[in-house]
Amino acid sequence: HHSFMVKYKAGQDLGLDMHTDDSDVTVNVCLGKDFRGAALTVCGDSRSPSHRQFYASYSHERGRALLHLGSRRHGADDIASGERNN
Repeated sequence: HHSFMVKYKAGQDLGLDMHTDDSDVTVNVCLGKDFRGAALTVCGDSRSPSHRQFYASYSHERGRALLHLGSRRHGADDIASGERNN
């Protein structure tokens, strides 16, 4: 098992390009701070022909989490202001 934490902040790391995770499942947990933007864009499963097709957009809220397959393509949109720890 392993974990990964990223901090998004205007003027620093704004977002994260589309990618898959080397895991069976991924738990995206918003650990907080005040922010605008930085929604999570989710596409298809990397093992399917529709892996680049848009599936959903998830707006993070402090203390809430999203569980998805590690093989599902996802990325963080750019943060508009503030800081988000995820």
